[in-house]
Amino acid sequence: MNQMNLGLVFHICAAPGCKRHGSDLLKCGACRLVHYCGPEHQREHRPAHKTSCNLVKHTRAASESAEAELRSPPADDPNPVDYFSEGVVGRFWGEFPETRPYMQSLHDLMTSCLNLRTGEAVEAALATALEMLRLCRGDNLGVRSQVPVLYLRLGRDQEAFDFLKWYATRGTSGDYNWSDISQPFLDLKGEDAFEDMTTPLKKVVDLSFLASMTLLKTRLMLDLVALRSYVEEKGKAEGGRPLTYEEKMWWIREEALSDVLFARRDFVERDDYAPLIQDVSTQVAKAYRLTAHHNKHYWSALVHPEKYSHALPTAYTWGSKEETVLAFRQTWYAWSECIPALETAKQYTELAKIESTNRQS
Repeated sequence: MNQMNLGLVFHICAAPGCKRHGSDLLKCGACRLVHYCGPEHQREHRPAHKTSCNLVKHTRAASESAEAELRSPPADDPNPVDYFSEGVVGRFWGEFPETRPYMQSLHDLMTSCLNLRTGEAVEAALATALEMLRLCRGDNLGVRSQVPVLYLRLGRDQEAFDFLKWYATRGTSGDYNWSDISQPFLDLKGEDAFEDMTTPLKKVVDLSFLASMTLLKTRLMLDLVALRSYVEEKGKAEGGRPLTYEEKMWWIREEALSDVLFARRDFVERDDYAPLIQDVSTQVAKAYRLTAHHNKHYWSALVHPEKYSHALPTAYTWGSKEETVLAFRQTWYAWSECIPALETAKQYTELAKIESTNRQS
């Protein structure tokens, strides 16, 4: 897909006002997550970048040091554990408390990367989060809540859907043994992102998951509506001829908000998108209501982010404002980096207010 459609920047000079972009830019040698067109702009941007840059640099060094310590047990240990062997990976933290400093250092690294709003920083944070889940399926530090959000920020909606579906189905099944690392884990790939996930999601108690699925379905709906408009307008301009699959794919590559349609030739080749749009629109409405049912405060936070952006997450109960604060911090950038989806969410929120007022009057 065209990364320029995302709210994130990829391979763009970080100096204010500079529009240079490309694969030949210089990379910051310390954090390795921002780019510059030359030394002059790097020096110019250093005062603004320094704090976040040093934080990434230090947390990366701390995680590398903690990993080295795990890989080099004391010489006098009669039964050293190979913490990165096949039999141990997946069982960090709970079964091996000595791995906790390393897991915490990875969490710190992921968090520091997310202080930078570049595609490269989000990719680094996602890779770290996935590594943490690989090492500890039990996810004691709760990084799973952020994974689908990071996928969405990168335009990797299909992988976000696969991840969410796994947790909504296999991850919520009572017979899944989290300590048995021989069982499949996060193994769903290329699932049908047009599938209505309302019923499975009712088992999910993670507000960020619910918000992520709503965003995913919203973006898919917007892509379908825009694709239909393109097909109709271009076809009309050329005498009403039907567009070829290649012509439709050109639009998808250039304009789509997500990558779901890339692998769905069966849907792209359709002549009539109306039934599909109606189905996905219904799913968006269901996902919106399901999220609101879980926590009535979440959608208000998207409408009034200034009320939540400076609040610090604390201990929370399901449905509380405190839960919204945490989910808002995890999901806000994904929404704000996709303005059409954010505006759609605001419209749903306003409509819900009107319906509530009408019911009460």
